[in-house]
Amino acid sequence: MMKIVFCSISTILILSSLTGCTLSKTALPKADVALGQPVRTCRVNPDIQRNQIPETPNNMSLPDFGQGIIGWATGPEGAQSRLESVSKADLPTFKEKGVTLEMVEEWQAFYENEVKRNPCNPTAPYRAQLMKKIADLWVQ
Repeated sequence: MMKIVFCSISTILILSSLTGCTLSKTALPKADVALGQPVRTCRVNPDIQRNQIPETPNNMSLPDFGQGIIGWATGPEGAQSRLESVSKADLPTFKEKGVTLEMVEEWQAFYENEVKRNPCNPTAPYRAQLMKKIADLWVQ
């Protein structure tokens, strides 16, 4: 069983220098701070497993699929922008590139799980909504 110990940043830095470990920005928990609100530390929920990465057309890379075909760009702003702009007129292009409704639904489920597993992932909610919108357009 893993014991979780909460340390200050200075303690972490001292320990890392003593052990020779290197730290990356992603190794430290993020904190969301709003004026007048308690600090909320972002953590992945260890009780929720990450879903397997869904398939892409012809096993293309994730950037080629997400940015190239679906068009969600990078970051929450890019995903939100695509959520607002995607329409039924995009479906023929998706289909020509090998996207299926099943793939869209699998990616929707993947990102819905990510929202629950990692509530501090700013992009996951928009991508989940985007894939749901595409699935809804597909069956209309």
